[in-house]
Amino acid sequence: MRLPIALRLLTPLPLLLMSGLANANPRPLPFTYPNETLPKGNLELELYTDVNPLRVYRDPADPTAGKLWEPGYILQNEFEYGLTDHVELGFYQVFEANPADGGQNGMSFDGLKWRVRTRLAEPGELPVDIGLYFELETMHDELSFEEKLNLQKRFGRAAWMANLWVEEEIERPLDSSNHGRELEFVINPTTGFTYELTPAFHPGIEYWARGQLETEGTPQERANARVHHFLGPAIHFELGRLWWSGGLYVNLNSTKIPQPGDAYGPVWFRSVLGLDL
Repeated sequence: MRLPIALRLLTPLPLLLMSGLANANPRPLPFTYPNETLPKGNLELELYTDVNPLRVYRDPADPTAGKLWEPGYILQNEFEYGLTDHVELGFYQVFEANPADGGQNGMSFDGLKWRVRTRLAEPGELPVDIGLYFELETMHDELSFEEKLNLQKRFGRAAWMANLWVEEEIERPLDSSNHGRELEFVINPTTGFTYELTPAFHPGIEYWARGQLETEGTPQERANARVHHFLGPAIHFELGRLWWSGGLYVNLNSTKIPQPGDAYGPVWFRSVLGLDL
């Protein structure tokens, strides 16, 4: 009996996905990089979606008319390439959709990121697996340098991962009025645990934080810039050449309804979809 055309077209799909199982480099935790890197010559595409629920004024001309929920979005696409079995290159394009009064948002191109990631040994050779990560961010209004020390330890099917992450930022580096401005230091540590319940499904839990230790400006500007802490469950699915990780994180600083102008809402959601090319 001949299969319908649609079924005949879909039949090879699972085999196609599984054929790249050994070459993909999935991230079981959405914010935390693992120690493993792409094999030499392999190319992978990763699509990031961050959702941050915020508040805006219903009427831009009348703050007394009430407020609306309007999420902020950060969209990134990243190409990763295995230069060697221990060195991985990455290139990002970053887009943002910032909420605006009236319940609108404006999507804009925010800039480019360039990074290199390496690991110092094969998994399990050291008491704790160690990797290094360096990134240059060339954004529309900011130049940033980023460094990470990536740590990992496996316990059978369970794994602990941590990224000790710092950034040095210069705002408006090409603006002559800011020449000589000091770097702003931002910390962004992450850590979490993941468990291989099945080869295709890995639940986990992850913590991450972001902000400055010293802040300036108005009370709201200082509140936005200070270190914010997030914690929540994460899930990861592996489908051979295709994988997906997602996490929903509670804002440990405050779960109250934000005010217009606040940089963080009560929760943060991140999705990362990866495809081995």
